Amino acid sequence: MYNQLFRRRPTDDELYIILKCYGISNLDSNESITYLSLQINNTINKLYENLDILIDVYLPCKYKFISELTIKRCITILRQITRLYNYKVVKYSFNKANIYKIESNIKKNIFIKKNVELKFN
Repeated sequence: MYNQLFRRRPTDDELYIILKCYGISNLDSNESITYLSLQINNTINKLYENLDILIDVYLPCKYKFISELTIKRCITILRQITRLYNYKVVKYSFNKANIYKIESNIKKNIFIKKNVELKFN
């Protein structure tokens, strides 16, 4: 058991196949996801075609969740899988429309050195 949801972490090939279902090329892409884009990309049917990957990756107690897919569940699956790779799906709301983007979860720290002397010529 990898964590509370997964038996194991998806391989890079499996991750690429899952992201392709959403119309995303990779985790670092700057593409946005909306309910309309999920319908246009036919994400639910593509995930059903690749259900064997999800069944192999998820724990058996989650089979009912992944076998009855809706648009909201598709976004939840994307959130759960991206979390394994230190990414997160961030939700932005504009005029009652939700836009989702994948962003890195790694915080970039800025270090400030004290007592630094600057000389100008």
